[in-house]
Amino acid sequence: MEEKKDIEQGEKAVEKREIDWKGFKEFLDEFKKESDRAAVILGVAKLDLLLYQLLVKVFLSNVGSTDDLFDGDAPLSTFHAKIHMAYRLGLIDSDFARSLHLTRRIRNSFAHEVTGCTLDSGPHRERVRELKNPLEGYNVFKEMEKLFFNGKSGYAIDFRKVLALMEIRLEYAMQYAEPLESSKATSLIPGQWRRTESAKE
Repeated sequence: MEEKKDIEQGEKAVEKREIDWKGFKEFLDEFKKESDRAAVILGVAKLDLLLYQLLVKVFLSNVGSTDDLFDGDAPLSTFHAKIHMAYRLGLIDSDFARSLHLTRRIRNSFAHEVTGCTLDSGPHRERVRELKNPLEGYNVFKEMEKLFFNGKSGYAIDFRKVLALMEIRLEYAMQYAEPLESSKATSLIPGQWRRTESAKE
């Protein structure tokens, strides 16, 4: 009886993807040790990957060996395009999309700066402040500081906290996102159409 219950719980976990908290903590431990440049590049790459996985879960399966939407220079190959698509499909709200675009701008700036990349100065600091503002009044933001950052604060830490929270929220979005159904697709020839006698001959 107990074995049957375990199997059922296992099937439910597979059916509805659980958040991998152990993997999240391992990622965060590595992420915290990185320089600001590496934290930005790696953190935003992780968000890009999660958006890709979210969209792939929702879209109908691709039939070819290459994906015309995501591969190479395809329409959804960029982080920018994935953010817009996730928003237009209703998978994320406008605030989330705006925050993702802010991380994208920070990443783009860091990718083009040769030296002196730091989140604590210049335009990056203002963008981090913008990222942090919507979350600042919530307990979860302070809790994350205590749990994962030893109570430290500052723009570089705030950026890492916001990215970590965004990652968790995308994991939740994936957990609850429903795939589109091909049965709801509009067909070229609906079932109620009848062939004419001349067409049958």
